[in-house]
Amino acid sequence: MLFLSISGMIGSGWLFAALAGASYAGPASIISWMVAAVLFIFIGLSYAELGSILPFSGSLVRIDHYAHGSLSNYLLGWAYLIGTATTVSMEAEAIIMYTNSYFPYFSTPSGYLSTLGVAAAAALIALFTVIQVIGVNVFGKVNTAITIWKFIVPSLTVVLLLTLYFHPSNFTKYGGFTPLGLQAVFTAMVPSGIVWAYEGFRQALEYAGEAENPHRDVPLALILSILIVALLYIALEVAFIGGVNWGKIMLKGSNGEYAIPIKPGDWGNLVYSNWAGSPFYTELATSGVAVLAAFAVILLIDAWLSPAGTMGVYIGATARSLYGLSRQGYYPEIFSSLHRRFQTPWFSMVFTFILALLFLLPFPTWYQIVSISSTATVVNYLAGGSALVVLRRTAPELRRAYRVPLPWLIGLISFVSSSMLIYLTGWPSLGYVFLVTAFGLPLMILGYRDKLGLSLVEASAASLAYWVTLGLVMYLGLVSGLIGFSVYWTVFALTVIVTLLYLYYKTRGSYAAMEVASSSWFVGYMIVIGALSYVGSMGEGYLKYPWDYIAAIALSIIFFVMSVMQGFETKEIAEVKAKGVPVE
Repeated sequence: MLFLSISGMIGSGWLFAALAGASYAGPASIISWMVAAVLFIFIGLSYAELGSILPFSGSLVRIDHYAHGSLSNYLLGWAYLIGTATTVSMEAEAIIMYTNSYFPYFSTPSGYLSTLGVAAAAALIALFTVIQVIGVNVFGKVNTAITIWKFIVPSLTVVLLLTLYFHPSNFTKYGGFTPLGLQAVFTAMVPSGIVWAYEGFRQALEYAGEAENPHRDVPLALILSILIVALLYIALEVAFIGGVNWGKIMLKGSNGEYAIPIKPGDWGNLVYSNWAGSPFYTELATSGVAVLAAFAVILLIDAWLSPAGTMGVYIGATARSLYGLSRQGYYPEIFSSLHRRFQTPWFSMVFTFILALLFLLPFPTWYQIVSISSTATVVNYLAGGSALVVLRRTAPELRRAYRVPLPWLIGLISFVSSSMLIYLTGWPSLGYVFLVTAFGLPLMILGYRDKLGLSLVEASAASLAYWVTLGLVMYLGLVSGLIGFSVYWTVFALTVIVTLLYLYYKTRGSYAAMEVASSSWFVGYMIVIGALSYVGSMGEGYLKYPWDYIAAIALSIIFFVMSVMQGFETKEIAEVKAKGVPVE
């Protein structure tokens, strides 16, 4: 469990996020890593207890079902599914981008994957899908060896750069430690991949159903993995910044070639430089130090193994999310069907492969997809703090191998931490995430229609109208800009609210009506936080920093209280209390 979480965190993040973090915040990106680690520890504490209560495969897309019912859990789970599927694509892209250093046919001159590059990435995803179908036990043995390698190589990179190629002046010259301002410490966390790098801690939860002693092992693995990896990533950022030699970095000229020397201290242009495609490799290879140049070859090997190991973990995580959503009744039973020999959700893994391929096309570089992937995943983490408090109230007697002290306080901090990471995505990326999250609702309406009291015709008509409206909103508002924010966000809000009211009306007086009502906190959250993102300092700037941050924290507290108040004793948690955790 520990190695799965560590492997989930040490993937392409260490290969790219150090450069991206420095590009967004300069040397202050070191603080970004520290702040993100603290936030994830609080998020992890909530899930440490929840994972010990409900140790299911795919538990991250199932826990909120036991606290708020089906609707909010589905929307949160759908966002998480988008995040994990895009991560598979990102890891494949990372491998190909580094490979382009010595086989320059996988990328176009603009830095995007070429047709051959996309085909190679698809082949990698297919290979690891087969490995995952064979089983977590087989993959676990392979992953243990890969994880040891993945930890040793970046650790050696830190040691070598700090001892043989370190420029202390990079931390004090060129604008000082915070050349891009204090706010950059926070705004760097999502688009640089810092948040994304930490998100792999949850793998212990995803594979909990296959652990020997999940009540003990899952909480321990969650917390230890975050602490261990945080130390490594902070050290990597220090080593990378100290190893920057401004005289060796080039920007593109008008002919598309990297021929223009970068201005010393121009941190913001690092992501557009010739170092962006393979940051640590290029830093080592151009150092002029023989030992570092030789070690750079090891990095090219690691550029295959680190992302490949993480890609394998996330293929399993995405498939287990589909499995979990199927087990809750949202998707057809075939998604939860297990291979007769290997006892793995084979169909969900094949479907994951298809999803990952679809995300390769619109996001052909690692840097383009990281914000969407990070935030879509973090949206689901909102459930952790809320469910912790709700289940302490509705199911206090359930066995907890790990009990969080001060659950109200930890739950609140966990919720606010998740919410601030979401807010830091900035506009318009956050608008896309919320629209894509809301876009998945009709899939549940269609699959869950019997419990919602809808005929096939009613469900189909409602879903079609919903999809057409949101599709137009996304295109006319966010994509083409033909209509203003106040119009398209109002239409978005009304579309979701009216749909919920319709479902509540159709189910009034039933258990399903309680589930619809208890999802209103999340729908309100998307609408309000989305609007704040637009007017805040990372959007149009009508509300300046730090006032928009203060407003985001205050609103997060309000929505946390709402989510706790709307939690209730669901049928599923009552069944667990009566019969114990179901065997899967």
